[in-house]
Amino acid sequence: MEGTVAAGFEPVADTFRELLDTGAETGASVAAYVHGDLVVDLWGGWADAARTRPWQAGTLATVFSAGKPVAAAAVLRRIADGAIELDRPIAEYWKAFGRPTATVRHALAHQAGLPAVAEPLTPAEALDWDRFTAAIAATPFEWEPGTAVGEHALTYGNILGAILRGATGETVGDVVRTFGVDVHFGLSGVDAARCAEVEHGVPTWPADSIDGHGDLWARALGNPAGLLATEVLNGPAWRTGELPAVNAHATARGLAGFYAALPRILPPELLAEALAPQADGFDLLLQEDAVWTLGWRRDETWIGMGGIGGSSAGGSSAGERTDYWMAYVTRRLAGHDRSNALYDAVEACL
Repeated sequence: MEGTVAAGFEPVADTFRELLDTGAETGASVAAYVHGDLVVDLWGGWADAARTRPWQAGTLATVFSAGKPVAAAAVLRRIADGAIELDRPIAEYWKAFGRPTATVRHALAHQAGLPAVAEPLTPAEALDWDRFTAAIAATPFEWEPGTAVGEHALTYGNILGAILRGATGETVGDVVRTFGVDVHFGLSGVDAARCAEVEHGVPTWPADSIDGHGDLWARALGNPAGLLATEVLNGPAWRTGELPAVNAHATARGLAGFYAALPRILPPELLAEALAPQADGFDLLLQEDAVWTLGWRRDETWIGMGGIGGSSAGGSSAGERTDYWMAYVTRRLAGHDRSNALYDAVEACL
């Protein structure tokens, strides 16, 4: 384990070290900002399956859905600039979409009615921007936009990206690069060399992640079949392409820094609206009650987003109480017990 913690945050380092020592974690980083100051910045373990490459301060990891708020912020940034309007139809920007009832707000708040793609696809097709985006446009609505909510597990980033490309010609990755944080959609060759290799916590992890969670979940995360295989997740198409719902690559410092930078990324009024509840009810994909904002999930005390496999980022809801933001990124795909332990440690120190 390497890195630093500010005085008073030593228990966070103890918790992280225990995760590494027990084997619950094999390679990860954790960072936390309090009132804008970086108080936790730790990394440890290995960046490769062969255990030959130690995790470094700049090692990138795939964070899956923990990157969804960053993709949302790319669209919100252009809403702030006036290039996109929140309550205009998606089809006004994405011409091939062709349906007038779904708005940009619906897309950001997981209410657009397209959480799964109807056409069976391969991983290569899902990582082909034009192919996957066209398949989304051709899929019938699961519900009339705005009448229900369900996390758009794999489709979220392509819907937002199609809006952005139609409005400005930019990709999600293009806009995120202007944020000045170490979070990326579509890696350059230099950045791809910084990536950690993912590994499954147990051999059955891909199947366990899809099976037994309901029909909509299975259709949303199980198409394309094989997307969670290590050869896909460690492959060049995953690292250099854009599937912005799930293939963000980040350091913990970069992902926590994104949250700390939100006041400079978005103007105060839009940031307040973006973090406010937009859709509150039973999430048809998650099969539980959820409160969604314009890109984040929140409850009374926390706002953020976790990713399948264990990465997570978030903090105090709207910053009124403790004003902290934390991120945990991992290469070992398993549950959220590791990030939960570190959130608990940070909050106990606060």
